[in-house]
Amino acid sequence: MSIRNLLLGLGCSGMLWGCGGEAPPAPATPAPSAAGSAGTIAPSPAASPSNPAAAPAPAPAPLPRIALGGGSGAGAAATDGGREGSGAAARFTRDDVLAALKPLQILRDEWNAVRQKSVGTQDAGEKQVWIWDHRTNPRQPALVMTSPDGKYFTQARLTFDPPTGQFQLQTTDPQDRQRTFVGTFSEPVQEVQMGDEKVHRVFKLQLVEQQPQEEKDQWQVVLNQQENNRYLLQLYRKRGGTFQPFETIAAQRQGTSFALSDTDYGERTCIISGGLGTIAVSFQGKTYWVCCTGCRAAFEEEPARWIAEFEAKQKK
Repeated sequence: MSIRNLLLGLGCSGMLWGCGGEAPPAPATPAPSAAGSAGTIAPSPAASPSNPAAAPAPAPAPLPRIALGGGSGAGAAATDGGREGSGAAARFTRDDVLAALKPLQILRDEWNAVRQKSVGTQDAGEKQVWIWDHRTNPRQPALVMTSPDGKYFTQARLTFDPPTGQFQLQTTDPQDRQRTFVGTFSEPVQEVQMGDEKVHRVFKLQLVEQQPQEEKDQWQVVLNQQENNRYLLQLYRKRGGTFQPFETIAAQRQGTSFALSDTDYGERTCIISGGLGTIAVSFQGKTYWVCCTGCRAAFEEEPARWIAEFEAKQKK
């Protein structure tokens, strides 16, 4: 065989391009590891003569968002007060949520409410009870309201979402229809001295319904704290391009006035919320204080945890 024929045979066997007009197949890209598919960064394969262009590691998956109302999803995992996550995007802590909700814990109590548009009818009044909920989602505490005879809301859950810097309110009506509202202060929290020579807390929290079930039935809620013992729940419905008021629920606190200071109640500090303790609880022969039945339930479930967390804060 001539040298010319030998070279042609080697080219057609795949050592040289040209016989079939196609390039040899590119090397297969390594499959991502199980860690990479879960959202963490898998190590990049090292460059080598057989793999000169190693594929880049997959980008981390977005951090899970907290589902309003708690639940057992990824966002419900909690590790007490420690900051969660790792890397550049550290997640928020339970203490971040508590700090934002602290001015609103003035709501924590029992209230007698009157629907002002319904005055004169037999169903004009309703009772509202606000307590803390630290159990549904330990990482994202909330203030929850129940009103069994409420005309518009029988339940409400108010919490805070640090990543967005907004408050979230989820409500349930007597027909079990849920609405989700998001917003922030239209008038910031202020402490003002009124005619009774006491310092009162005032603010307006304005929240707009997200993804209404009916396009023409979008609501807005304004929580208008007017003094320590009185607030208005103002309801609006969107008409055209603006929200128009259709109901105002005026709530008056039951019993004695509420102590306003949020910084130091001495031994009567709620071991969980930091508010004014009104209920005594005990563990291993020592007495502690909680501010409501919600905090009492959380304490009774994990007393050692709450005591350790409270004592750690006291040392700071």
